[in-house]
Amino acid sequence: MAMLMAIGIIAFIAAAVVVSLRKVAAESALQAQERRKREAHFAAEAGLAEARELTRVLRRAEQTTFDGIMDALSNQYNGQSRANGYVQGEPGLPSGPPNGNVFPWYEVIPWTPYTLAAASSGTAVDSDITTAFLEMNGADGRRILDFPAQERVLYRVFLVDDNDDANDRTADVNNRVWLVSVGEVRGRDGTQPQRVIIRALITSGAVPGGACSTEDTNGAANNGEC
Repeated sequence: MAMLMAIGIIAFIAAAVVVSLRKVAAESALQAQERRKREAHFAAEAGLAEARELTRVLRRAEQTTFDGIMDALSNQYNGQSRANGYVQGEPGLPSGPPNGNVFPWYEVIPWTPYTLAAASSGTAVDSDITTAFLEMNGADGRRILDFPAQERVLYRVFLVDDNDDANDRTADVNNRVWLVSVGEVRGRDGTQPQRVIIRALITSGAVPGGACSTEDTNGAANNGEC
């Protein structure tokens, strides 16, 4: 009887340990997933900010629409005109000839690592700095804080014409386009990545406000903005 009781107690303790380990592993996986989601979100935000500045630089002073920017992005992507310079042949990306419900997505920024480490100059934010960790050190020469390496964190940004009642989605008629930023944290050994997608409707600074897109659910305000 004593032996049976001992075996039962040992089996109960072993089962409790297994259940506890599985709970700890599940909680650790959830925390890791949440961390990767935040990293992907920050990467997408960084890509969106960079793309907004890039579109500002590409727009010439006399331009009131984003047509010239689409031309520049098309040439940058595959050297073709606006009607053929969109991202093509990528599974899952709804980009295609501007007809029907399919319309072109132009690549503003290709897949770019989101990291503080510059590849050509040690660990530094500024690529002109050649001394490793120089920008990460305080006046006393010590490291200010441990900073995340952000391994396998990337972002990519697209430009898409909004629904401005024009049949040709390669032509901007209301001075507004969408920037769509994708942040991604890629898993090790080909595991499923964590991805976050954010977008912003931007307007040309050449004219105040611009016309309202039919995708703008707020409608037209009295101040000329959407």
